Order: sequence, then structure tokens, then C-alpha cells
Amino acid sequence: MSLLEIFWRILEQTKKIIDKYKYHKRDDSFFSPGKKIFRLAVHCDNKMIAKLFPKTAQYHLSIAEQTIHNQLSAFGIDISYGKRIEWNRDPVTQKFWPKKFWGDIDYRNKTLGGVKFVWEINRLYFLVSLGISYRLTKNKKYADKAVWIIKSWLKDNPYPVGVNWASGIEAGVRLANLIWTLSFFEDYLLSHDDRKTINSFVCFHADHLYRYPSKYSSSNNHFLAEGFGLFIAGLYFPHLKHSKKWFGKGKLILEKEVNRQILEDGGSFEYSTTYLSFVFDFFLLFKISCDTCGIKYNLSLNKRLEKACEFLKSVMDKNGNIPNIGDQDSAVLVNFGLSNLENCSSILNTASLLFNRKDFFTGTPDLKTWLLTGVYQNSMYRDSDKRQKKNSRENQSRVGKPFELPNKCSLLLHKQSGLAIIRDYIEKKEVLFVGNAMPLGMAPLYAHGHLDALSFTLSLDGLEFFIDPGTYLYHRGEKWRTYFRSTAAHNTIRINEQDMSKQIGDFMFGKPYRINRNSLKRHDGYIVWEAGLEAYSKQMPCLNINRQVVWRLKENQFVVSDFIISKKKVLAELFFHLHPLCKVKNIDGEVVIQRDEIEIIILPDIRGNIEILKGYHDPIAGWYSANFNEIIETHTIRFYKILDGKEKITTSISLKCN
Repeated sequence: MSLLEIFWRILEQTKKIIDKYKYHKRDDSFFSPGKKIFRLAVHCDNKMIAKLFPKTAQYHLSIAEQTIHNQLSAFGIDISYGKRIEWNRDPVTQKFWPKKFWGDIDYRNKTLGGVKFVWEINRLYFLVSLGISYRLTKNKKYADKAVWIIKSWLKDNPYPVGVNWASGIEAGVRLANLIWTLSFFEDYLLSHDDRKTINSFVCFHADHLYRYPSKYSSSNNHFLAEGFGLFIAGLYFPHLKHSKKWFGKGKLILEKEVNRQILEDGGSFEYSTTYLSFVFDFFLLFKISCDTCGIKYNLSLNKRLEKACEFLKSVMDKNGNIPNIGDQDSAVLVNFGLSNLENCSSILNTASLLFNRKDFFTGTPDLKTWLLTGVYQNSMYRDSDKRQKKNSRENQSRVGKPFELPNKCSLLLHKQSGLAIIRDYIEKKEVLFVGNAMPLGMAPLYAHGHLDALSFTLSLDGLEFFIDPGTYLYHRGEKWRTYFRSTAAHNTIRINEQDMSKQIGDFMFGKPYRINRNSLKRHDGYIVWEAGLEAYSKQMPCLNINRQVVWRLKENQFVVSDFIISKKKVLAELFFHLHPLCKVKNIDGEVVIQRDEIEIIILPDIRGNIEILKGYHDPIAGWYSANFNEIIETHTIRFYKILDGKEKITTSISLKCN
């Protein structure tokens, strides 16, 4: 830490000591919805929701019914609480987090469980399902339950007591889900006591966020959640005592952070594709709020959001899959019924309307986009397509020759994010290669980065083949946390069974590796991605690793060449991680991979030194985590060889699409 950060943290500790013996007073102002923020979230037609989005409507009704009976879930774990929700009980260990001043609680204490599971329940995502269900059915029980939950939560988490006050991001996300829920209750009558409770809830959260901002090495997506919570509380509750300062500080944070937390090429400055999905929504909902309420904001935000959409579109295959690079904790800002990865497609749908970019539309409208914009894209774009086809036929008849498609093979290098994209087609089947030369993560802790330099992912016809295995767990992950962040858990090269950088904690690394080369060039009949890094400096001085991937267009083949430069003998390992639906065989040194009608043949020059691992525990290998706290077996292919000095390893990957 810098001296400034050390000084700031000392001041924060001093504030905690003061606040430990000081309880905030409740604000007894009457609750008033204030300005209506979201047109459709308030004025949406319940019949249209059920008609246009029946599956999403049913999802919210199902969650609402479970919530009525105090049956909640967190990361795939179902919890039945009975008559009383125990907000501080860990759903995995069944242990209770202590009811004491939040600043005295060590939330990294793994003996009580992974705090993220408790926090997930306390984000109150299910409130939005109650709000939508009330809007769909006009059944008062859903709104009554939402108010009951707010009262129950505040009673069990009296400020400043409990682990649920220990992280600003949790408070910010809670506020967002509360306010979106209230936007569906336009015609619901709140009692005087209800209004007092809601005001108290908002005041405690917003005042806490205002007093305890994340700064310096903690100034990542947590800072955005805090800023958004302040902004939305100040906007929606203008009658509360400190609303102006909440609003002003929150708005300033979001306007300043957009050009820092979204890179110039549209990627995430934490170098995580799924965190980009999470972060994007803070800025998107800020923009929608400002546009709807006539609030001026820095218009550079629009340009950066559009760039982020171009980034997401470039790494997304035809079925909406994106590489799962860096940490993935399944986080969303507001529960619109979408997973973190599904939210990427929704972001593109919304952006297609906001920025007049039809190329962003994924082809499948979603409820979130409709709620935010009031537009159902299928009908709009269907009419547009008819007009375009008519114009195309007219142009062809005038010119006298058929319309010619441009060269379908495209390449794109995201310089700041470090990703190289090759998109081509074999018999009209999409080939999407994403090469990874990202920096380790956000300095100085590199918290959400993985040791994945020089790795790549490959998708064919919308089916994932070579994948990034994911994240699985955070605080209580232990050996699993170490594995999923490791070099061996990615489609890259490992030397002497050592990570590219030492892991010194669940969210910290030692000296990071340095990317010294990253280029993508088109030649006659082939495309070349080259990337290099300097790593292992403490274990093996003067060791460099360079990877060259050549896409041979006519042969439908990738040729991967790895150059290792060392002054002494080293063990080199190449790892390839496959999607769980792939079938794998080793036939006389050739590895044959099949999924549906597509076949991939891997032919290494390391003949004989091949392992195919699945579901191994010692050492850990052959695992896949699509979402947080989810894990299944998959195939990991390991090639290995002892190298002496400067050597080259070549691996050909041939694609056959039937």
C-alpha cells in the first residue's frame, strides 16, 4: 500500500471506533416515491409481460411464491427458513455470523463459512420478483411480503450491527433492488409505519455508504456499487435529509469512474469478462435514470458504454457464449431474471436501441430491455429487415448482378484488454478464436485476475470446445480457489509445475508476469496471433515464453507454436480444457474431440507424453465451473516434455465440421 492509503485506512479505523458507540437515529419523514424513474418498471402492462415474456414471467412468479413461504436460494442452495428468516445464518455451514459491530467482524473467517453465501441472500434479489409478480397479478400478498421482508431485515440487522454492513457493495446492491421493487408498487398503499421503515432502511444504507467509501486498492466494482447506491437513494428519496449529498456524490463517482473501469477498447479494467457484465449495469441504469428524469450527465459515458458493447459483441459466439476470463461470481445488479452471462446479451439488446446499433441485437428480445426502453425488438427489427430486403432486391435489379458478400473472415485486437479475436466460417459454421494476452488483473492486488496469459478459447458453430474452466468459489474455496486461478487451469503453458505468479491469498498475487508481445496480423491465406510474456523471474531468471497461433484458412487448421527460452532444463506442460459435452479419445498419439457433428483433431509433436484427465482430486484437474458454487467433471488434456535450453513445441488443431 502507498503511504496515502495507509493514512486513509487509519482514518477509517478511527471512524469505526467512533461509530461503534454511536447509533444513527431513524428519519421519520414520510415515504414518497418521488420522481418516477423507469417508465416501464412503473407503467408496464401486465398482460404484455405475460404475452411477450412468458418464461421470464413464470420465473418471477415462481421465485415470488417461494419467497412468500420464506424459501430462498443462494448459488444453487435452497434454504427453507420456516416462519422467520435468519438473515445472519450461513446456508452452507448453518453457523451464525456474530451480532456485533460490523467493523469488529472478520468476514474472511472461514470457520463460519464463505460470507458470500450470507451476503447473496441479503442482496434481496427476490424483492424484484415480488414486485413484478404484484404487477402481473395485482395480488396484494406479493407487496405485503416485500414490506414484511424489509421490516424483518432491518430488525435482524440493526445498524451498525452484523456482517451484512461489512461491505459497501452489498449495501449498494440492496438499495438498487429495493428501489426497483418499489417502482412496481405505484398503486399499493403503504401505511405510516411502512413508510418509516423504508425511510430508515434507506437512510442507514446511504449514510453508511457515504461515510465508508472504497478507495485506493479497493477502488474497483465495489466503489461503483457504493456510488450507484448513493445516487439512486438520493434520486428516489429527495425528501430525506441528506439526499442531495448522496445524489451528488454518487453521480460524481459514476461519471468519473466510467472511463477508468471500462477500458478504452471496451474491456474491464479488472480483466474479467463477467465483471464487465456486472459493472456495465451500474452505468446503464445510471444513464437510463438520468435520461428518464431529465438529469444532465457527462455524455462521454455513452461513448464508453457503446465501446463496451462492441467489445462484448466481438467475444460472443452465435449462441451468446463468451469466454469466462478472470473471476466469475455470478453477480448481477438488479434481478431481472437473467444470469450474469445472459445479461451480456440483454446489454447488447438494450444498447441496440439506445445507440441505434442494430448490429448489437442478439435476435432474442428480453424483459429487462423491454422494461428499460419500452420497445419490443422483434417486431421493430422484423419490419426493418423486410424494408432492407426489398431495397436490396431493387438495388440488385438496377445493377444487374447479385449482391456480393464481403470477406467473412475478420480479426480484431483489443490492445488495452489484451484479447485477439479471429472470427471465420467453415461451411457457414462460425469459428470464434479468442487469444488471451491480458495483464494479470487490476494492480496492486490483481484481485480478480487469473494466471491465464497466452491461453485461448475456441467456439465452433456456437458450441464451446476449448474453454476457460471458471472460478467455482471465493473465500472458503481453499485448494479449489488456488486451482481455478492457477496456470494449470487454463489453455496455456506451465513451467516446472509452478504458477506464472505466486498466489499469496484468495485475492492477491505476488510479482505479476509481464506481457511483452501481443499482435494479430493477416497474411495471404493465414492469420497470425503472437503473444509473449516474462514470468517465473524468481524461480528461473531469463526465462521467456512466446506463443504463436496460425489460423490456416484453407486447411481449417490452427497451428500453435510455443517457444520456451531458458538457460537450463525445464519441464514444460501444455494444457487444453474442454467443455463437458465434448467426447475425447487418444488414438495413437492423436487426440480426437467430438461434440455433435463437429470433430477436432489435436496432433502434438510431443508424441507419447499425453494425459487425458477427468475429475482428478490429487492433483486437481478436469473440472469446470459455469457459475459460482457450481462444479462438474470435464476433460483436461496435458502434454508434457523436458526441454533443454531454447526449444519449440508445435501442436496442430484441425477442425472438421460435417
